[in-house]
Amino acid sequence: MRMLGSAAVMYGWVACGRLTAYWEPDLHSWDSAAGAILVTEAGGRITDLHGNDYTVRTRSLLASNLWTHEPLRALLLRAEVHNL
Repeated sequence: MRMLGSAAVMYGWVACGRLTAYWEPDLHSWDSAAGAILVTEAGGRITDLHGNDYTVRTRSLLASNLWTHEPLRALLLRAEVHNL
C-alpha cells in the first residue's frame, strides 16, 4: 500500500479502478463522505474493518472493489491495524 495524495484522490482512483483499495486508520467524515459515494456508485464497497457498512461516523475504513474487499479486510484485521 502507498499513499498517493489526498483521500479524495484515493477514493476517486478506487472508484475508477486505478487503485484496488484504500485503507485509512483514522479519517473524518468531511474527508470521506463524498469519496464513499464515488466508490459505492462505481460498484465498490466501503466498510470499517469489522465489515460494518460506512456511515459518517466511521473513522477507520477500507474502500475497495467487490472482489478484493473481504480478503484485504481480513488481512488488515489479522495485522491488528485497528490499534493504530
